[in-house]
Amino acid sequence: MAYVSLIALIFSVTNFVPISAIGFVPIAVCGWRFFGRRYPAFMTPLVIFGAFAIFSTLYYNPESFLEFDFYRHDGNFFVSYMPILAGCVYVHRWDLNKVLRRFYTFAVLINAPYYLWYVAQNGLLTIFRHPSDTFGSYFIARNAAGGFLAILLCLGLSCYSMKRSRSMLALMGMNALMLFSTYSRGSMFGILVLLPYVVFGRKRWMFATMVGGLIAASLTIAALHTHGSTDYMGYQFSIENADEKVANLDIRYEWLWPRALAYFRQSPLIGMGFGSFDDTIGLVVNYFGAFGRAVGITAAHSDSHAHNSYLNLLAELGVVGLSLMLAFYWRLVDWCQRGAWAAARENGRNFIAYRFVELASVCLLAMSATEHRLTTPSNMLPIALVISLLLASRVRVTYPAFAHRAVPTAPPRAPIPRRGPRIAASPAPNTGR
Repeated sequence: MAYVSLIALIFSVTNFVPISAIGFVPIAVCGWRFFGRRYPAFMTPLVIFGAFAIFSTLYYNPESFLEFDFYRHDGNFFVSYMPILAGCVYVHRWDLNKVLRRFYTFAVLINAPYYLWYVAQNGLLTIFRHPSDTFGSYFIARNAAGGFLAILLCLGLSCYSMKRSRSMLALMGMNALMLFSTYSRGSMFGILVLLPYVVFGRKRWMFATMVGGLIAASLTIAALHTHGSTDYMGYQFSIENADEKVANLDIRYEWLWPRALAYFRQSPLIGMGFGSFDDTIGLVVNYFGAFGRAVGITAAHSDSHAHNSYLNLLAELGVVGLSLMLAFYWRLVDWCQRGAWAAARENGRNFIAYRFVELASVCLLAMSATEHRLTTPSNMLPIALVISLLLASRVRVTYPAFAHRAVPTAPPRAPIPRRGPRIAASPAPNTGR
């Protein structure tokens, strides 16, 4: 089963062929092994969030579970996070430091020929003249490519923090240039936020301040661009702008973020329903201002989302859903920090894996203020698969030579008594009689 996660990690370098999605197979095949064991603290909010998403979907639109597009778009949370649970049902004894260093080298080098061809055809700075001529790596969407390359750069930083070398610096430089050429501003923003976190000691208060500031800024911008005369629940917004990048910003601030805020106001406690953001809702029945029920639903499983994970979670799952997701990452980062500290005292075992999950989680949360990155498979799957391998990791038991048990031998034979040499008796003394 460990090889399933390893194969999924290798194929996470592309989404042309969705082989990286097989990371959930171990938990689907051996799910009974999950019960009756003890797990790290971050597993509790993750399992509760998953159960809450399932019940929310059953309440809002249960037919979604029977539609394939639901898992590709609205329900890709299950594809992205199920591999974490898979790490609870198998065991391996690999050296994850070597595995991840080799994976990083492979991921950068496999992109190098394509990137060099791109630079030869377009030039390094062409993105400023022609924003549409960007490097897409082996991904369909540019944001998917940018997010993956940003997460990959976090792995390079983790490898370099354990063992500094010029070859690793060269790979990281190539990785950074690839990320720059995608022109994915949200992905570059994630790296820019990560750097001071690393430089100033990876403090917990810095992590909390960053997330809190991003959520507050998102809500403020959405509120400032909300117009009371606009029906965000039903009106379909469209915008035209010659500059594609400016148009992307306009549609976020003028429509998507205010729409998410309108959903949240209708049902602030538990949200409108998992996967509801891109649907057409005829009527919302509000109960005591705490939660609402959607009526007259026309479901549409598409790529349309709030382009902000925090606002998207508030719209679909409310305060409860966002709190559970933040609790998961808060405990996950703490687990990784403790694991890296312990690994540094134990000859560095699994140090790169712990450090990578920590840095990638911080980067992912920063990027999530510009896109719905928290559940995007191209961004989240590498993190989830490494967490899975960490949960399944066991120490290889070895013994020094002096501690090996001796091979039993036959008991020694008792010595056979032998007769000594004969000695003549001494003559009797002459007494003169």
